[in-house]
Amino acid sequence: MKSIILTLLMLPATLSFAQEEILKKGNTVYVEANKTDVGKSAAQELKTALQDWDYWKVASSKAEADFVLKLETKISGGVTWTSWGGKGVALSASLQSKDNDEIWQSEFYKASPNGMNGFNSQSAAVKKLIKGLRKKFD
Repeated sequence: MKSIILTLLMLPATLSFAQEEILKKGNTVYVEANKTDVGKSAAQELKTALQDWDYWKVASSKAEADFVLKLETKISGGVTWTSWGGKGVALSASLQSKDNDEIWQSEFYKASPNGMNGFNSQSAAVKKLIKGLRKKFD
């Protein structure tokens, strides 16, 4: 009975260690996004930003990767206080094992087009997402 209780108490620590091992510096990530134009272009921009960060290596296929970064995109349109009718972009990253088990989920990083980001809300959202990843993993 004591060994069962001890095993149950140790299980979360073991799972946490395994998850940290998958996400450690130098491992390989595959970026996966939805097939929309914004999803594809945001994923490409995110891959470049991840290569510049140089924490993880970017894989060209899921089979080569240690884990998967699933990029979720949301687009909002219309006139807002800061966008003047352009499209706002929100990005979120879900880090998953190759078996699709979620390891970590980011918040949504939102950006509206404005003069400060060159009216490029997608690039601004990618920069915010990378900043969030760096804060979590650096």
